[in-house]
Amino acid sequence: MAKITIDNTGATVEALPGRSLLLSLLNAEQPVHTVCGGKAGCGCCRVRILEGGDKLSPVNDPEKLRLGPEKIAEGWRLACQTHTLRDIVLYLPIAEELDSICSKK
Repeated sequence: MAKITIDNTGATVEALPGRSLLLSLLNAEQPVHTVCGGKAGCGCCRVRILEGGDKLSPVNDPEKLRLGPEKIAEGWRLACQTHTLRDIVLYLPIAEELDSICSKK
């Protein structure tokens, strides 16, 4: 099974087969944020891929719209829209690094 290593926390979790990074992170009780519930509407679940970006599902239209070309070029992806079958390393932003909407319940 593929592993997701979270660089800034040192945690490693298993990627759920056929599931998004968001669901894998939530399943492992990692501090990933979402307001829209995984529909690419809020951008709160963004993660920065540090290693293994070539092993992910292609960037889709909702990600392009939400993140824009600059963020995508920097390695940012929406965890709700991204899948992996291989090991990756990512950076998971903390609440203070996200937009204020991301801390609302």
